[in-house]
Amino acid sequence: MTQFSETSPIFEREEVLREEHYPDDLPERKGEMDDLHMSLAPAARGVGANNVFLHGKAGQGKTAAAQAKLSELQHHAEEESDHLNLTTCYVSCESHDLSTSYKAASRIYQELTGETRPTGYATDVVMDMMFEAMNDIGGTIIIVLDEIDTLGDDDRILYSLPRARAQGYVDDHVFPSIIGISNDLQWRDNLSPKVKSSLYDDSVLFSPYDATQLQQILRRRAAKAFRETELVPVDGSAPTQLDDDGDELDSGDDTASTSTDSTSTASASADATSTASASTADSEMNDGSSPEKLTATTDTVASEETEQQTDATVQGTPVQVDNSGQEYIFRSEILTDDVIPLIAALSAQDTGDARQAIKYLRKAGELADKSDEPMVTAAHAREAQALVEREAVVEAMREMTTQAHLALAALTTLELSGDAPVRAKPIYGVYKSIASEVDADKLGQRRFKDHLRELDMQGIADGEKVAAGSIGGPAWQYQLQVDTEIAVEVLKDTTRVANINFKTIGDDRSLP
Repeated sequence: MTQFSETSPIFEREEVLREEHYPDDLPERKGEMDDLHMSLAPAARGVGANNVFLHGKAGQGKTAAAQAKLSELQHHAEEESDHLNLTTCYVSCESHDLSTSYKAASRIYQELTGETRPTGYATDVVMDMMFEAMNDIGGTIIIVLDEIDTLGDDDRILYSLPRARAQGYVDDHVFPSIIGISNDLQWRDNLSPKVKSSLYDDSVLFSPYDATQLQQILRRRAAKAFRETELVPVDGSAPTQLDDDGDELDSGDDTASTSTDSTSTASASADATSTASASTADSEMNDGSSPEKLTATTDTVASEETEQQTDATVQGTPVQVDNSGQEYIFRSEILTDDVIPLIAALSAQDTGDARQAIKYLRKAGELADKSDEPMVTAAHAREAQALVEREAVVEAMREMTTQAHLALAALTTLELSGDAPVRAKPIYGVYKSIASEVDADKLGQRRFKDHLRELDMQGIADGEKVAAGSIGGPAWQYQLQVDTEIAVEVLKDTTRVANINFKTIGDDRSLP
């Protein structure tokens, strides 16, 4: 029986590869961080921060950037400023299902006061409670609304918060502002003009990472996460020392000691090499070798020593740790050289999502650990990608609406009978049979096709335009992109279609 262990032969600090870990610095987002800095800078001058909107696809560092910059501002308030009274409030709209202004105001009140979320009040009352809490706190209050698009078209709080001072909702000593974060690039465009004009003073776009940037991110994480993996300064000094949180230590006794030890070791090695060289030369002289041969031998040894020193300082891939300009090289005895470039390329050509790339890397390490293999290889990386994508598709299938599940059930039925790829009309016929069996409303054919297209967009099905239809328009045929076993497993877990018989349900269909 496999025994639990407190250590892993692969991982040193596996937690830095998890989603909840936020880095202190994002060198690949220097431009975006500078823009965000300028939005927050007025707070340090005592006039409140600008409202700012951070937008871009998932996994582009938006939340991490906000966390890092607010941490810097908090440090300034506590250590360097005599007048900045700063309060930050982070709220995940999606995690807490904050789909209305009422829910958002209630959650903000809870975060600001530490009290139970108010319920049973009118929206106006809850908003007043939120503003009164701000008056009690005073100073600069920055509210981060992550996944702000969850609020949909209920924009009341988005209009009231930025205008709180102008409208007299808070006292003169209170400076509230918002950092809105969204993965939906279209959401802001759909806001009412009055909200857009008051909500966001600034806007920062986070474009997808490219493969080179993803490699840098992965190497920094890998140096913390895996055993026998490190970042070594290009100048050949001691490897980067990490604290208990997995962050680089400041210059101090521990680092200095390590550097001294490294230098001493290098000196000892050089002395040993010199002694060996001298011994070799003496031996050759005793053998009657000429001075010319001695010189050649000494030059060869010196050349070899130079090459070794050069290798020690430049071997490996340069990695930027922060914005200081200091470069490090990446070395690993656990990851083969092709793992990180492969994962970066796979993620870059898909979404440019750093979160996805880090997940691939963690899963690849887990696969190597599970199989008791000493190194993480490209094969592990490719298997990890397949597993993560499968998990994502399964999760997407589980979260679909009832009508989408019925469309999936119809297509799965035809796959099991060997009739796929198949056009939309026969799928619709099977869908109606399934809907009748489970007593569900039947959509019209046009609306049903929207659900087929949804399956296509989510990577669950593959839609292909084929020859023109009977009335001259384009015709489409569909087939599953996931294993039928997976589709059946997901559908069997849903309440509405759990008991259908996929092998017999489509007997009344009419195939072309």
